[in-house]
Amino acid sequence: MVKRFWKLYRSVILCVAICIAVLACSAGYTVGVVSMNNVIAQIDVNIGSIEAYLEKNQNATKLLTEEFKEDYSAKTRTIAMLLSQDSSFITDDRTLEELRVTVNADMISISDHEGNVIASTDPSGAGNSIREEFRSHLTDDVYTDVLFLLDSDTPTIVAASSLDGGNGLVQITFSADSVVSLLQDADWANIASDMPLYSSGTTAILETDTLKYISCTNTDLIGKTTDYGKEQLQRNKGKFNVKDADGKTEMVHYQTSGDYIILATVPYSDIYHMRNVVVGWIVVGGAVILAVTCLALRMQLLRQDTKNKKK
Repeated sequence: MVKRFWKLYRSVILCVAICIAVLACSAGYTVGVVSMNNVIAQIDVNIGSIEAYLEKNQNATKLLTEEFKEDYSAKTRTIAMLLSQDSSFITDDRTLEELRVTVNADMISISDHEGNVIASTDPSGAGNSIREEFRSHLTDDVYTDVLFLLDSDTPTIVAASSLDGGNGLVQITFSADSVVSLLQDADWANIASDMPLYSSGTTAILETDTLKYISCTNTDLIGKTTDYGKEQLQRNKGKFNVKDADGKTEMVHYQTSGDYIILATVPYSDIYHMRNVVVGWIVVGGAVILAVTCLALRMQLLRQDTKNKKK
């Protein structure tokens, strides 16, 4: 019976099976291409948004830094001019303290032409030396500069200005707490938190030098060093594939922006999830259609055999 059934209807069964296979392949290819294009488009949107934010933030930071530098330079230069006009202020602790309070500084130090501190509002500062960055300008007739030391545990701003035509320097130390809060007007850690990529993908910002996460969709990675090597991220823009800890292959897109690298990762299982669902449904539906077709043909064969027996 089976051999006879296959001999009579194999062409029909094979045609149905081939049609189902072609439909599944076509649908899988089409949905796969659309899914990949959608992922790439979303990655471009995320990277573009972060890059625009970084550029805006960097420009604002530069302008603010210049404004702060001008402000602290003016304060320091004013104090230097006052001390140059009346050298008795240098040895008058009360006057120095009043000047410190006037410019809202933490400490005022005055050095001789060799860089040794000869007077200071902080008793522990006397006998020390001014900062090494200023020592080459001890004999300059006119000199004023500002250092922003914001990466230390206690951020400070240190400004120096020439005293009395090159006979030493005035060094003033300011607290940088307010400056830091203004320069960091946004919470960097949350920049990428609102930019997820599908169920398991991530958007992140890395420091170029250290390759540490400073912002990421997965907040557990913030502060950690990425597993990707510098050789993989050496170009201005690129992509590559890697395997994660679970053995899943991920697509990685990156783009540099100033001192940062914008990173987007998406597992291929996420990208092609919809394609797999569509193909699965087509295969299951096709199997049902094929089974129904075989049953209908078998019934037709049984009817035909019944008629032949009656004859």
